[in-house]
Amino acid sequence: MKRTLALLLVTIMVAACFVACDDVAPPTSAPVATDAPQTPTPTEAPPTTGPDGREFADEQVYRTLYSSEVTTMNYLSTGSTYDLVVGANTIDSLVENDPYGNIVPCAAESWEVSEDGKVWTFHLRQGQYWYDADGNQKDPVTAHDYVEAARYVCDSEMECSNSYLMDTWIENATERLEYTAAKLAAVEQGTETGEDQNYVIDAAGLLYEGTKLDETTNKYVSSWDEDAGKYTEWTLYPEVKAEDVGVVAVDDYTLEYHLVKPRPYFLTVLQFGTYWPAPAALLTELGKNFGLDNYSMWFNGAYLLSTYAPNEKRIYTRNENNWDAEHVYIERIEQTCNTESTTLSPEMFLRGEVDYADIGSDIVADWLADPEKSLMLTTSRVVGDYSYFFGFNFEPKFDEAYEPANWIIAVNNENFRKTIFHAINRANYVAARFPGDAPELHLINTVTPRGFAISTSGKDFVTYGDLAAFNSTESFNEALALEYKTKALAELTAAGATFPIKIPINYNATSTNWGNASVVLEQQLENLLGADFIDVIVVTYSGNAFLNETRRNGNFALQELNWGADYMDPETWSDPFEDENSYNFLTPLSDTYRVFQNTKTPENLAMVEEYFRLVELAKAETSDIEKRYELFAAAEAYYIEHAIVVPTFISGGTYCATKLNAFEGQFAMMGQASSRYKGQHLYKTAMTQEMFDEQYEAWFAAIGN
Repeated sequence: MKRTLALLLVTIMVAACFVACDDVAPPTSAPVATDAPQTPTPTEAPPTTGPDGREFADEQVYRTLYSSEVTTMNYLSTGSTYDLVVGANTIDSLVENDPYGNIVPCAAESWEVSEDGKVWTFHLRQGQYWYDADGNQKDPVTAHDYVEAARYVCDSEMECSNSYLMDTWIENATERLEYTAAKLAAVEQGTETGEDQNYVIDAAGLLYEGTKLDETTNKYVSSWDEDAGKYTEWTLYPEVKAEDVGVVAVDDYTLEYHLVKPRPYFLTVLQFGTYWPAPAALLTELGKNFGLDNYSMWFNGAYLLSTYAPNEKRIYTRNENNWDAEHVYIERIEQTCNTESTTLSPEMFLRGEVDYADIGSDIVADWLADPEKSLMLTTSRVVGDYSYFFGFNFEPKFDEAYEPANWIIAVNNENFRKTIFHAINRANYVAARFPGDAPELHLINTVTPRGFAISTSGKDFVTYGDLAAFNSTESFNEALALEYKTKALAELTAAGATFPIKIPINYNATSTNWGNASVVLEQQLENLLGADFIDVIVVTYSGNAFLNETRRNGNFALQELNWGADYMDPETWSDPFEDENSYNFLTPLSDTYRVFQNTKTPENLAMVEEYFRLVELAKAETSDIEKRYELFAAAEAYYIEHAIVVPTFISGGTYCATKLNAFEGQFAMMGQASSRYKGQHLYKTAMTQEMFDEQYEAWFAAIGN
């Protein structure tokens, strides 16, 4: 199974880079009429069994539990995979993936790219409409819906957290985002300003930017001239209009994306919510209120969200008018909210009340040993679309009880970070995260998963340059950890740190096995490094607000973090660490995430600036894929070398009980393909491990291996 990632990506990367250059099959010609009588072709009965031999359920109604509600259904504004599941099943993207990772038409029937690689043209499928939650037909789906959605994403007032996938990608997206952000910050003409901002707007709506700093206060000069009726020492900020954003409706069914630079993998980003369409009229009407519930959005995809009762239930109903409805086999999806879903789902599955259950480490041994339960148990596919790593927080916002000031001293010390880097027994941690699995099935030594990016020469990205050494070396090393501890202890003592260094580590109780793994980590680190050196404190959170309460709010010291690939290029794995990020807050002073203190040493700021420089060098290389990979590998290796992250594992492989066959569904190592139910059947019985293994082998062979 481990070879799959590398081999599969060869297929996907080739498809992503070259599918736009292939000829699109012409429509099938109508049969020529003849005078001879035609013998009707016997109608074949629809199949009643799937590829694994199980019988389809008589009623295609799929029932599950979920533990916490989505924070929004506005797929244009959220970057949360959990939130995007709603849109993934109700919105058709321009392209989608088949079960083998190939990119195939969806809302767009065909497309082409210009010779310079900067203009992508899509020809939309005609005759498709938007539908409301009750199934009422609304407006036709046109190119204008994609244009309006892009303008929405590029408006800072809409606060779209995933705008980074248009920022620097689409012509004038960056300029529009910056202009609208400045306009939001501006004060009205005549206001005495200059405190913490430097924008004013006059009665005509013109925006001005301060350009002169007061030498004493280092703040922008408040230079409103009452007599002259204007600002002095200020310059006009050029307006960037919504229509300047490089997404163009050539006509109702022809759509163009104008890129800042060539991105041969552009097709692969289109399955992320940033690039999905939204009904132009409704979006304009609702603005930030779009997608608050199922009646403040319309649907053009495989399903309609017909029922939405927050913290109670969600019901999806098949969209009978969708262009591909014949391949949407599950007619209804019933999801019931229960905060105890992790505990209740297994027993409800046994009683036939739900059709899916995660099987946690606390009960998996019992299921494996039971003759009946074991036949309902299987692993899930190891995908590799998400990379998990430990991250250090340089702007701690946690409670004073955990001594954030002391943590600031510690985290800024590279020898301390390297102590932790080499002290984490990742195999033990992963074994607790995925009980019953061989840890090597999940372990990764780089942020970018093995096999994610394969060059045209067939070389894996993680084997380039300095990254190759990390890829082939186990980071857990007791001797090195203790060696760095000795150095760190002396340096931290001299810097005024007190011991033990408190390290609050958060976990989400709704995530299977995370809590157990956190306890394993606490014990292992303290046993190796000494409880007199560090005090690891496991902190429990629960629910879908976990990220807002912890990482995004700077409320962590060391935490298991993750990033999902948005597109098929190594650049995607640098995105979480960009300037003003909330993965480590290791950036110059910024208020983007309510951060108003500078807690980084000059040495660490210089280090991260060098990382940014390396990333920008890599981004600038768009013609030579080998060189591009070398440059991105150098940037990632530099980050790991300075122990800013501890690469740990890839997603998938957990135990579950399911009446689906995931191999029927869409597959990709990026975007929302694996969240879609389209193409899958509900079966009368659970998939067994033997069935899974057979389906895996068949799938593996089908992708050409």
